[in-house]
Amino acid sequence: MEKEFENYWKHHQRNLIERAPQSLNEERKNSGKMNTAGDWLLFALPVIAMSGFISLRLFSQELVNFLVSLAVGAAFFVLTMFIKPYVTGKRNIVDIDEDIKQHFYRIYQEKGLKGLETL
Repeated sequence: MEKEFENYWKHHQRNLIERAPQSLNEERKNSGKMNTAGDWLLFALPVIAMSGFISLRLFSQELVNFLVSLAVGAAFFVLTMFIKPYVTGKRNIVDIDEDIKQHFYRIYQEKGLKGLETL
């Protein structure tokens, strides 16, 4: 993409995302909501992993068990973020933002920066 558009996107990204087509805006808003069974499952998975690890009592010190269980929970949380699109059928916000950026880049190619500012 052209540097001029990249600079404009960097400075006006929030405003452009708000002015994106309604379908992309709705998809972006719904991707973070807990409105499917998969969302709730992925929300509970790190907590279940943490409590399961604590109940194993692999270490003699309770503080070490707790800290390691926090690390296990964090690892499961990161894992759930990676598999969320496959479980819930929702696209990642980064992908949606990239589609919004492509939408405005096409407008930029046709009308230039003035076309973006008059939307």
